[in-house]
Order: sequence, then structure tokens, then C-alpha cells
Amino acid sequence: MRYSLRQDIAVEPVIAGWYGWSYLLPPQTLARFVRNRFTSIIDSYLSDPQVHATAVRQRKMHGGPWVHAYEHYDRIASWYQAAAPQRERLGELFDAIRQVEEEILPRYHGECLDPVYQELPSALAGRLEVFYGRDNRTADYRFIEPLMYASEYYDETWQQVRFGPVTRDAREFALTTPMLEYTPDQLLVDVPLNSPLLDLIFRGGLTEAELADVTARFGLTDQRAELFASYFEPAPQPTGTATGDVLEYVGHACVFARHDGTTFLVDPVLSYGGYPGGAEHRFTFADLPERIDYLLITHNHQDHMLFETLIRIRHRVGTVLIPKSSNASLVDPGLGGILRRLGFSHVVEVDDLDTLDCGSAQVVALPFLGEHGDLRIRSKTGWLIRFGERSVLFAADSTNIAPTMYAKVAEVIGRVDTVFIGMESIGAAASWIYGPLYGTPLDRRTDQSRRLNGSNFQQAKDIVDALDPDEVYVYAMGLEPWLGVVMAIDYDENHPAIVDSDLLVKHVRDKGRTADRLQLRRTLRR
Repeated sequence: MRYSLRQDIAVEPVIAGWYGWSYLLPPQTLARFVRNRFTSIIDSYLSDPQVHATAVRQRKMHGGPWVHAYEHYDRIASWYQAAAPQRERLGELFDAIRQVEEEILPRYHGECLDPVYQELPSALAGRLEVFYGRDNRTADYRFIEPLMYASEYYDETWQQVRFGPVTRDAREFALTTPMLEYTPDQLLVDVPLNSPLLDLIFRGGLTEAELADVTARFGLTDQRAELFASYFEPAPQPTGTATGDVLEYVGHACVFARHDGTTFLVDPVLSYGGYPGGAEHRFTFADLPERIDYLLITHNHQDHMLFETLIRIRHRVGTVLIPKSSNASLVDPGLGGILRRLGFSHVVEVDDLDTLDCGSAQVVALPFLGEHGDLRIRSKTGWLIRFGERSVLFAADSTNIAPTMYAKVAEVIGRVDTVFIGMESIGAAASWIYGPLYGTPLDRRTDQSRRLNGSNFQQAKDIVDALDPDEVYVYAMGLEPWLGVVMAIDYDENHPAIVDSDLLVKHVRDKGRTADRLQLRRTLRR
């Protein structure tokens, strides 16, 4: 008998006790989130858990700094006390970054920066490069990221995964609640996120001896070993591998494509299956092919680069294509370094309008503007894939704030047959993601003006009119219920994103073309 992980078992990534996503992997950004966000959340909760209990029940408070597992006070308090040495170590790094930003660099106004290297605190000495901006007066710095990962502040023993069954589509928002064992059917396992043991589990088809070996190597005994075994079921019989061409919407910004035998997956966010009452006709992990030749990521937001999906499909992936990210700053850590430490071995960075031959297709990286709070973030791109004579653009949340850009892009790439575009036209304030990384918090008025918006109707219309596609699909809206684990959007028919996307769909249909706002799963072409 061989065994595979049940379809309804989630395996959630955990870093330093929190739901793992890309800004928690590099130690410098983890230190900022722990000090500037997580510590205040827990201190507030321990001071008055009832405030959190009240807040999480209110829709308008969704996505705020609240602990959702509010009824587990003693467990959270005990964990927080035990994690004090970890916070202390990260606090050293936080204080060193603060010293560089607030005390050392502000003293320099154009003179030689060589003395800075003698002043750097020990946590950062030998791990930074300092330089001036183009005004020759404002000193700045970048991390030498491989040395940060090699430091004592990057500790894989802080990484875990939490196993547990999924019982309904709508999942609890996870980014503000410690990832502990809150129910008897949850199991927290100490294991680095890049561990080959996870690949073995996700690949499935384990013999009894292999399953016993994994259990032992996870350090599980007695009742915990029995609970772990309950997550597995007899492996299904292998089915024939599909070979025909297909373009299939998976959910949110995730699209699967196969062309002449080459497979592509864009912005992977997949749902679970195997539990009663779930939405019908979902695309789950069980629907993926055994091999994903090319995995494409548009940008470094948690709903497009979801660790929970990435580690589960890692064993299937050949090459990961990512936007070039060269800033090595707090707000723009290198995607390549993150993915390699997540266990991906073949990662290729692509710059604007670079073209790659990828099996039977051709991939072009297109400029991506907006949606990042006006911060200097380079790691974002739209992907154009040419499947033979047809071209498909995955624009993600690119905002058409420069009305002539797509017209200029069209002059280079020609018309596009199919366009996928995100239209979350009123996104969160910039601090919702980036707040812990700021040196000085933004005032509310400024923060609200720098929102993480996708294109509104006029901006999306200009993209469509410039590229002249036959098909337009609005996606990446967070409409699927399982996106609640990392997103906090409550739509109704009057929400600006719904109104704007309805207008775009009508505009395209009035031209005699195909258009729709996508949700759940849709086969678009065979």
C-alpha cells in the first residue's frame, strides 16, 4: 500500500511563529515586521483580548491588526514568552538598521562615505554597501543579501509547517495571528521550508516504510505520530496525463496553460479539495500536471507569491521566471534569493522587454507600473506569452498610471490576442503591506493617497484600446473565498472595483469582443 496526503489537508508555512510569506524570509525584513507590527499586535492582545474578539467579528475591521484566535489567551501568552530570545536576536538587527538610517547616514551630506564602514554596528558590518543618490547629498544603502542570509539572523530553526484539515472554502485571515496548534487536529512540525521531506510528502505515493521514516525524522511519536498518519490516505491510481493545448483560469491571478506539451503556471494560488460543501468546479492541487515546466511570478505580494502554494508544488517545477530585482533594499528584497532559500533550484530573472524561448512558447517581460505605494520596487513585471500565433498578456495588478506606456509597448510587441488584467481599483493603503519597513510612518492622509490600486475603468480601457485584444478577462480580484487567508476585501455590487470591472467588460463587449470578470475556474481555450 502507498499513501498520499489527503486533498483537504493544508500545510501552512510558518516563520518565527507567523504565517510565512516573502517579507518574513529575509532576516532584515523579518526583524522589521516582528518589531514594528507583530510585537504591537501581541502586546495589544495580551492587554485586552476582548478588543480583538470584538474586532474580528466586524467586516469593516477585516484585515486589521487583530488576533483571530482570541480565545486561546494562555497558549498565545506562553508562546510569546518562549519566543523572547528569538525576538531579542532580531531586535539586535532591527536596532542596527535603525542606527544606520537614523543616526549614521543622516550625518553625511555629500562628503566621502568611507568612514561609514567603520561606524556600522556589528550586526551589519560587512553586510551593507552605502552610497549617495543622484543628488549627491542623500546617503542610502543596500544589503549584501547573501551575507544577510549567511548571518546569525537567518535561522531555519525558526521555520515550521502546520498541518491541519480544511473544512470550508472561506479561510480565516492569517497574517496577524500566531500560527500555533489551536485545535486537536492541527500539528505544528519543526522543519525548514526548503526541506526535501516536504517534497517527498507532496509528491505522494509513499510506502509504509517511507511514511514511518518521515514521521520519525519530524520527531513525531505516540499521539502526534498517529495524528500525522491520519493526514494520509491510500494513494489514488495514476491517471493518464493530458496532452492537449489548454488555457485555464485557476483562480485569483493564477492561470494554467499547456502548449505543444510545454506547461506554464502564472502566480500560483491554488485551493484545496476533498471536503464537503466546497464550491463546485474548483481547480485544486489534484488538477495540476505532474510537471510544470515554467512557473511565472509577476510581483512580490502575498496573493501572487503564496508560499503555501509554492512549497506544495515545488517538486513539480522546472524553471521559475521572476522580474529582475536589483535594489536589495528593505522594501524590495531580491526575489531570486527568497525563492532559492525556499528550495527552488532554477530561478531566472528577466528584465523589461527581455524575450525568452520557453519550450514551445516565447515569454516577454513587460513593464509594470503602480500598485506598490510609490516605493522604489523593481521586482514586478507583466508576462506576455506567445503560444504560436496567439499571444496572452498577464498584466496582474499593473496600474496604467502612465497612459501612453501601453501604446508604446504595443509598438514593440504588436497587438495582443488575450489580456488578463487586475482591477482592484481601490486597494489597501500602502502601509498595509509596507508599513513595518518605513523609517518614519506616513501620516494618514499621505498613506491613504498612496494606495495599492489596480487599474480603474479608464486606465484599463486605455490598455485594452492600445493592445486591441480579442479577449479581455478581469482577474486577481480576490473573489475566491479561500483568498481570505491573505487578503481582506469585502465586495458588494457598489464596490468601485466591481463597478469599474463591469464597465470594462461592457466596453469590450460593445466592440464585439469577448470579456468577463473571472471567478473560481474557467477553461478559456482548448
